[in-house]
Amino acid sequence: MVETIKKAEKQKGKGGVRAKLSLEDQVLVALQYRREYRAYFHIGNDWGISESTVCRIVQKVENILIKSEKFRLEGKKSLWAANAPAKVAVDVTESQIERPKHRQRGFYSGKKKYHTLKCQLVVDINMFKIICTAFGKGAEHDFHLFKACGVHF
Repeated sequence: MVETIKKAEKQKGKGGVRAKLSLEDQVLVALQYRREYRAYFHIGNDWGISESTVCRIVQKVENILIKSEKFRLEGKKSLWAANAPAKVAVDVTESQIERPKHRQRGFYSGKKKYHTLKCQLVVDINMFKIICTAFGKGAEHDFHLFKACGVHF
């Protein structure tokens, strides 16, 4: 996994702010989130980074690994397959983030009264497998996030 991420980072080029965590640690953060399903807040406290940074790391690592086609999640297409799960659970959670300096309105959640990021999971209840994930800003309604992810039952 680390080699795949290093190749993608080399192709991206240099620029921007240097990351606090090494690529190996970023992969560990993403795996920790996937395996333990802990909140971004707790993972961030363990690694000394903010929740929004944890969210960005998880998204970045997942996207790179999925694009490499060496690693993959089941994906939305498994819902259309012949062996589609009989029972699924869809849940959206909000993780509080630091107030953005610019364009705050999209991240402000009226429900939680904080600036948040949303994470949606579609899980097969029988197999306890994550089928797909989707992410959005705090101001986005849960159902709009569900429609935008493109999952059809």
